[in-house]
Amino acid sequence: MHPETIEPAMENIDGVFQVAAVYKSWAKNPEEEIINPSIIGGINVLKAAYNAGVKKIIFTSSTAAVGRSGPNGKALTEKDWNSKSKHPYSYAKTEAERRAWDFSKEMDMEMVVMNPTAVIGPYFHRHTPSTFLFDKILKNELPRLPPQTFGYVDVRDVALAHILAYESKNAEGRHILCTECLDGFELMDIIKNVDPEIKVPTKIAPMWQVRLFARYETTKSWFGYTPAVSSETVKEYMGKITNYDSSKARDVLGWNPMALEDSVRDTLNWIKQKFN
Repeated sequence: MHPETIEPAMENIDGVFQVAAVYKSWAKNPEEEIINPSIIGGINVLKAAYNAGVKKIIFTSSTAAVGRSGPNGKALTEKDWNSKSKHPYSYAKTEAERRAWDFSKEMDMEMVVMNPTAVIGPYFHRHTPSTFLFDKILKNELPRLPPQTFGYVDVRDVALAHILAYESKNAEGRHILCTECLDGFELMDIIKNVDPEIKVPTKIAPMWQVRLFARYETTKSWFGYTPAVSSETVKEYMGKITNYDSSKARDVLGWNPMALEDSVRDTLNWIKQKFN
């Protein structure tokens, strides 16, 4: 996204929601396909907004820029940063947000950041890493659960948080958007409550098996295949207790997300309707 192509769309606009980014975990050339589009694209939107005199920016980052696990399962907050990740998506989101903050402060622009966890819910037109798990479960193609804890939030609640942040005079800084963090068994319990007919995995894959599978998939990628999971993804996401504190969004913005069971139900129904 080049500033000169974006600026005409920003004429007479008071606020901009920068929500675009490449959302995938692997690419043959991660710098060209994942990292640069997120970092350069985000800055170019801010430059265009600045040149057009836009008054307020709501910038969509991710908890990928916050981190995956605190000591002893301690909940991560807006003060935490994912400073050591080599995972392409996490690195891209972290650097994109850091540079957005640098630019907005240098230009004295009002910017508020949203940091959602894995976004689920209906109305998507292609699968993302967040919805792919649900598709695999519906197709009975997941023999064992990945050894991970994950935070989830509905796309409609994410959209609402953006609007609340834009309209609020008290919104500032970062805002973690997380309805609930669940391990694999807890998520499967919700899925079974939503639809008892769905066959869900009942065992968690051990880390050695996941690492071995990731190496196998990486080897396949050398011959033109897209790996189901990469070694970087295993290192970033697996075998960790993830927990986030979303009290700032709830207290400052008045954000009150829907029950996760409703979001899971709508996610599954949308996949059945759209993709099956």
